[in-house]
Amino acid sequence: MKAEYIAECTKIIRLIKEKNKFLIVSHIYPDGDAIGSVLGLLSLLIKLGKTASAYIADRIPRQFQHLPNIELIKTTLDKNLEVEVTFILDSSNIERIGLASRFISPLMVNIDHHPDNSLFADINLVDSSASSTSEIVFNLLKSFPLDRDIVSSLYYGLLSDTGGFMYGNTNQQTFKTALEMLRYGISPGEIAYKVFYSIPYDTMKLYIEIASSVKIDRETKIAWCIVPLEIMESDNFQNNTSPLLDILLRVEEADTVILFKEHKDKYRVSLRSKTRDVGSVARILGGGGHRGASAFDLLNKEESAILETVERIKTLLGGKL
Repeated sequence: MKAEYIAECTKIIRLIKEKNKFLIVSHIYPDGDAIGSVLGLLSLLIKLGKTASAYIADRIPRQFQHLPNIELIKTTLDKNLEVEVTFILDSSNIERIGLASRFISPLMVNIDHHPDNSLFADINLVDSSASSTSEIVFNLLKSFPLDRDIVSSLYYGLLSDTGGFMYGNTNQQTFKTALEMLRYGISPGEIAYKVFYSIPYDTMKLYIEIASSVKIDRETKIAWCIVPLEIMESDNFQNNTSPLLDILLRVEEADTVILFKEHKDKYRVSLRSKTRDVGSVARILGGGGHRGASAFDLLNKEESAILETVERIKTLLGGKL
């Protein structure tokens, strides 16, 4: 472990011990790692007797409602909230947290694993070799009295962001961390079931509807489809596309999936790939992310723009495999 990484960990641990008023935020369109890392840190701070709030400037998908203390993550906050330290988790830049930026305290701590993190905070604990932000948070907090609920949330985040240990961000350290988590009495089978096999019936019907519209280029092994605005805003969908992307990646003929998620003013474009570097593609197109999972915004909502974007992505990925 690098000396500067250890130094940042020491600073954060000291802050947790010395300060009393904390805010924890993460990115909009929250995924399992965002939710898991926020809940793990929030639950630990509360256990230590600190005053701690958690805020995400987006609705929390129903998928996460079973997690311990999930009701404590707010989507609205008191503008007069008193905060000494703000933790920003799983966000490569300050723009990713949306309206949460209005509540940030002068002292910011950035904990993340994205390779394109802009190191925007006063303290930056960023490790792109980590499988997830939840993994970093767990290893940071091991010196405190963790319990089953805290670690269950962090394991949920780790398992979610590695795709059940299938994605390319899984490495030796990932399994070492997971093994340490098991020693706190968590139930890995139950958590895995909730991550990958717990989709409401009405939500699954929407996934099937979307999947039926998928187009695929068998030569380049690239598949793509659109999630219309009315589905994105529906209560049964709740902007939760991670399970849908996992389903689409199971298509044998598709190595890479492009999902155009319609919003009122843009498309949020998610990229997933089994073997290709879609992170570099997203960065070229104004976004960011990991080698196997990334995203960017497409502001032109005309159908021709979607087709042009698909063709550009094909070119950037180097054509057929």
